[in-house]
Amino acid sequence: MSAAGIYVHIPFCRSKCRYCDFVSACGSEEKQRRYVKALVREIYTGREIYHGEADTLYIGGGTPSCLYKGAVHEIVKALDDAFSPCLKEFTTECNPDSFDREKAAELKDAGVTRISLGVQSLDDGVLKALGRRHDSEQAKEAVRLAVACGFDVSADLMLGLPGQTMQDVASFCDFAAGEGVAHVSAYMLKVEEGTPLARDVENGLELPSDDESAEIYDFAYSTLSKLGYERYETSNFCRRGKRCLHNMKYWTMGDYLAFGVAAHGKIGNRRYFNCGDVDEYVEAVESGAHVYETEEMLSEDDVIEESVMLGLRLSDGVDVSTLGRRFSFRFEDRYAKALKEAEKYIVFKDGTLKIKDEYALVANAIIGMFV
Repeated sequence: MSAAGIYVHIPFCRSKCRYCDFVSACGSEEKQRRYVKALVREIYTGREIYHGEADTLYIGGGTPSCLYKGAVHEIVKALDDAFSPCLKEFTTECNPDSFDREKAAELKDAGVTRISLGVQSLDDGVLKALGRRHDSEQAKEAVRLAVACGFDVSADLMLGLPGQTMQDVASFCDFAAGEGVAHVSAYMLKVEEGTPLARDVENGLELPSDDESAEIYDFAYSTLSKLGYERYETSNFCRRGKRCLHNMKYWTMGDYLAFGVAAHGKIGNRRYFNCGDVDEYVEAVESGAHVYETEEMLSEDDVIEESVMLGLRLSDGVDVSTLGRRFSFRFEDRYAKALKEAEKYIVFKDGTLKIKDEYALVANAIIGMFV
């Protein structure tokens, strides 16, 4: 049995960005402390459902770096007591405006090895349109500090933004490469219904067209490739040996425990989803009730379908030979129609199915042929 990952969700932010529809809220220190206390209690009960090993930890949000001093140590102590994880990787998400020398020292002392920085852009006008709290200089300072402190650094780059140019993207990529950033997550902007950004668009804010966004993505891909980053997943690029080990568990149908409001976990064929309201979550933990709103058991067909769907986003592709042996079916027979339909877009060789590099941006449409 492979070791599991552990995900911990921190829902607090200093302010909410205009595009964000994640479960997050602005919380006082008192509210943060009550939440962390509940989180610690949930972690201890997690030993009842999982007795195996864990080797990755990811604290995400929200903005974990805006938590009160000592909070991460409290969470790590609970995880150590409950699971004694032998970590190969410990990632914490941070925003540039809440990552300073004091925070870096605190995270280093807690055992964090990898920092994921929400940079998004190095253009001040674009950052302002997104509602980000930091400016380009703060972002650069945060990246330099994280690298200097010895963390592996991942920097987020958003694409398809209002007012974004190829030069903006080139500047980001050049800066990342020049400062020793090990990993870049390059995501396309998605306008979520009900967000301030959605209202901005309704009121006339102009976004790049689909074709322009595709050109921006292709440009980012080619630029990062020339700078020595490999694309190992549709939206993720890294230096050699610097893939995000935790996220690879999601993409390869591994196991992962999840703690906190709105967190999703998977152990074996059981998947569970914690409730999505901070107050409801805290009250449920304090009363001893279950914090997951729903759970489901994945069928054999579910596992096959999701393995194909997620694997096709990876540069490694889907190991269809192993999948077929595991579930006693012949991939070529089960997916004969899809293989024919997608023939132009895929490479199917030596028991592995991949999407051709030039079609990575339309991966979802190609995946739709198989699922």
